[in-house]
Amino acid sequence: MQSVSWRIAFCILTFIFSMPELPEVETIKGYLSKSLVGKKIAAVKILEKKQFIGDPKQIIGAKVKKVFRRAKTLGLVLDNNLTLLFHLKLTGQIIFFANHHLKEELVLSSPLPFADNKLPGKTTRIIIEFADGSRLFFNDLRKFGWIKIIPDQKLEQKEEEYGPEPLEEEFTLEYLQDIFSKTRRAIKIVLMDQKKIAGLGNIYANEALFEAGIDPRRPANSLTSQEIGKLYQVIIKILKAAIKAGGTSAADDAYVKPDATPGGYQRYLRVYQQAGKPCLRCGRGTIRRINLGGRGTFFCPRCQK
Repeated sequence: MQSVSWRIAFCILTFIFSMPELPEVETIKGYLSKSLVGKKIAAVKILEKKQFIGDPKQIIGAKVKKVFRRAKTLGLVLDNNLTLLFHLKLTGQIIFFANHHLKEELVLSSPLPFADNKLPGKTTRIIIEFADGSRLFFNDLRKFGWIKIIPDQKLEQKEEEYGPEPLEEEFTLEYLQDIFSKTRRAIKIVLMDQKKIAGLGNIYANEALFEAGIDPRRPANSLTSQEIGKLYQVIIKILKAAIKAGGTSAADDAYVKPDATPGGYQRYLRVYQQAGKPCLRCGRGTIRRINLGGRGTFFCPRCQK
């Protein structure tokens, strides 16, 4: 009974909050790649024990060699054969400040979502301090996110958890045709399966299916070659546009960039969280919202077939 109640609560939360996806984590990666490489970790302050997995003493004195993204996960490769993995889950935030003269408490110009205008704040769970005085704050309202220390050799094992990246060469039209042909699962659920496509989540699956004119409930193996070709193109186009805009800060405003500012792609959303509004594709339908695979799903029943 308890586990059932937890699943119900999680489903409710997924209706409210939007998990950062490929464009959001890629935006964070780009920012931190410019800011963290070469910095030495001086201290780790853990304010929520369950959200830091590993012994923080292992990374004290280590330098950041590289910042990478895999699917929705962010990684800091250190020079001691260890990697720090971050997963933001529903409400995680990574805020970084390079000011070497910061006081213990940092006052922001405007409040962060779910918090006040101070760091560390009431949702700050972990603080990583660097030898030059800069700090990285890991905030998380719901406490689902985590930071984990992983030996480099185990990273290869984690690769098996993910399918190809949508913006890499391995993601081809032929690959989509193959995985769709083998299942009758709803096409939106297949698109969000991280073992099939890495990093694509609820926001961009909704947007891609809308752009391609495909009903999210359709069995994947019912799509024609023409439909798969269109879907393949719009997935790439939308993800690139979202990265260029700095990701999506959806209606919950949970996602912010490492400089504490929101993303910009929410201005271009055409179907996600647009329930009850006129369809911008056909001009005649009304956007409908249903629950599909435990996630809020938005589509136009008139023009998405």
